[in-house]
Amino acid sequence: MLDHVPEPANSPLYAYWCERSTYASEDRDEPDCFARYSATTPELAIQRLRDEARILLAGLPEAERPVLGWAEGVGRVRALGALHGGRTCGFSLRHGDGWSEWVVRPVPRGSADPAGATAVSFTEAVPCGVCALCAQGC
Repeated sequence: MLDHVPEPANSPLYAYWCERSTYASEDRDEPDCFARYSATTPELAIQRLRDEARILLAGLPEAERPVLGWAEGVGRVRALGALHGGRTCGFSLRHGDGWSEWVVRPVPRGSADPAGATAVSFTEAVPCGVCALCAQGC
C-alpha cells in the first residue's frame, strides 16, 4: 500500500516550508493570523499541522468538530507521498466562524530560494490575538 512513498534514505534532501493563514470569519479577504515555519521531515510537517488543527478545533463543541481526514489515515499517507516526491500539498479547515489554510512545500536544501536558505530552523509567527493558536502561543 505504501509502495509510492520512497524510503527516506532514497529521498532528495529537502526541507519543508510551511505556511498557515487563519481567518476569523469567512467575510475576511486577508488572514488575521499568518505563520511561517519549517520542518526537517514530511512527518514533522504533517504532525505540526495536525496539532494546530486540533488546537483550533478544541474550542468547538464536540458535535461541531469535523473529522481530520486529511491529517489522518489515507489523507496523511497521500500528503506524505506527495512531500516525499517533492510536491507541494495544502489543507484547509473550517473551525467555527473561521477557517485556516496550510501549505507545505518541499524546498531543496541549499536552494537559492529564500525559504530554502532558512528552512532548516526557521520559525516566524505574527500573533493575531484572535485565533486559538495565538492564544496558546503556537
